[in-house]
Amino acid sequence: MWDDLEDHLDLSLDFDEPPIPTPATPPATQPRSFPTCIPPPIPEPLPTPPAPDQAAGTETAPISETLTIPQHSHYPDIVNALHRVFKLKNFRPKQLPAVSAAMEGKDVFVLFPTGSGKSLTFQLPAVCLVGVHIVVSPLMSLMHDQVAALRRLGVQVEQLSSSLSESERSRVKALLWSRNDKDLPRLLYVTPEQLQMSGELKSILQRLSERKRLIRFVIDEAHCITDWGRRFRDSYSHLSQLRKEFPNIPITALTATATPEVESDIITRLGLRDCVRLKLSFNRRNLDYEVRTQRCTADLVAQYIKENHPGKCGIVYCNSRDRCEEVAKALRDKHGLRSRHYHAMMDPGDKSRIQDEFFRGVVHVIVATVAFGMGIDKPDVRFVVHYSLPSTLAGYYQETGRAGRDGEPAACVLFYSYPDYQQRISQIRKEEKDWEEKRWQEEDVNAVQRYCINNVRCRRQQVLAFFEEDFDPGNCGQLCDNCRVVAPGEEVDHTANAIAVLDAAEDAKRQGKSLTRVQLKDVLRGSNNKNIREKGFDQLQGYGSFKKLSQSAVERLIDELHIIGVLDNDIQIRGDYPQNYVKV
Repeated sequence: MWDDLEDHLDLSLDFDEPPIPTPATPPATQPRSFPTCIPPPIPEPLPTPPAPDQAAGTETAPISETLTIPQHSHYPDIVNALHRVFKLKNFRPKQLPAVSAAMEGKDVFVLFPTGSGKSLTFQLPAVCLVGVHIVVSPLMSLMHDQVAALRRLGVQVEQLSSSLSESERSRVKALLWSRNDKDLPRLLYVTPEQLQMSGELKSILQRLSERKRLIRFVIDEAHCITDWGRRFRDSYSHLSQLRKEFPNIPITALTATATPEVESDIITRLGLRDCVRLKLSFNRRNLDYEVRTQRCTADLVAQYIKENHPGKCGIVYCNSRDRCEEVAKALRDKHGLRSRHYHAMMDPGDKSRIQDEFFRGVVHVIVATVAFGMGIDKPDVRFVVHYSLPSTLAGYYQETGRAGRDGEPAACVLFYSYPDYQQRISQIRKEEKDWEEKRWQEEDVNAVQRYCINNVRCRRQQVLAFFEEDFDPGNCGQLCDNCRVVAPGEEVDHTANAIAVLDAAEDAKRQGKSLTRVQLKDVLRGSNNKNIREKGFDQLQGYGSFKKLSQSAVERLIDELHIIGVLDNDIQIRGDYPQNYVKV
């Protein structure tokens, strides 16, 4: 699935806003003096702030609440550009401190949830300062969208990517070599591969730096340098060289997905110095989370869409390209839904056309790998369905974040089955990667499974706890399937039952017998199945000891023992096919 991120890609604690100190003498390693290009008159008083921004789970902040004019000489330029160029009346929370820190030449770390306005934190300074901001993005789709949107606003912006013709690339490079400031784009979007491999681009950057026209490096999707960088984009890891090659150029790192450990790793790898850190809450208050414990099919997806979101737009995530095509075809041909598939191996022209049709509402349902949706700013996505088990909780959060960016209610439904989890683990173990990498990936999938099978704890609380944010389930508003359960759950100590599971598995091993997961469950529940009797499994220790437990309770108990690593899979070849057995 990681190769599907090749083309595309795009959480939260409510921290006190760190003050941005009035700069004293700048550090010797980072002398910055930026000429501005926006005239400085102070605009008219701002109107009353709009209603709360439900998509980001925070309120829109009036400008004066966050920054005072006397403290920051760049304030008039910032506000003027906000109104005149971006046609906005107010900043969203934490945007202004990020913009101001960038104007002061500081390193900045931004952790904002999807839809809360990360892009403005570097686009606004780029408009206000003469020179080039280099924006590094792994997402071709996001790159194209942001370039097009900025051009509509009249901002000088360019990109260098493999999708450009040779003549277009030559035109962009000529602008960058120009000594006339009017020719320079305010922003240049590049992929990490371009930055790593292009000798000519490096020469251009060195020349811009010498002329004091290389203003800032912006690393979008910065979590790639520490998380996905270890398994997907080696070129992102190379970005750690930027501070060494351009020690005086400030850096902004942005992400919507980072645990505290990932945050620290990003800052360390990029060499950020005394950076201003700005974060928002991970909670998306308008999203409804639900896990359905059943094997997903195209028929189930179609039924869900027709019953809950007829005529609305949504995304269905699958973990393989073939599955995407199969499901999209079934939704379209069998159920009459306006659906299309989307994955990295498609023709670029087809991808652009389908993306455009989805934006215009011609296509209602996109069935996609993770290649679609990341960084896609379509506000009215009413549902996100996970047909396949997500690989990580961070990825799951990010993918559900495509829904409800307009702040209106949206649904996130995940279909879970144990065989799906088992298949994902088997795929990881078959891959030719070092054991440490496989262990990381298994831990990620296990965290997703723990989320799926926990049918008691608030879904929001579980997801936010992954990012180490405390969340009171009382604030969920019954916008998850667990909080909608009327009767409170009963807490039961299953330690003795867990030991019984292990005793049965160990007894089978002592007798030279192998148990599948289903057979282990049947033994414990005292099944009279012919196969159980013929194999002598009815003589195993613990046979029938779980007769009073429901089948789902036994399955969850065995699942939990797998997840915490007490039970494992023992793959044996029987005939021509591998068979999965349980081992302690």
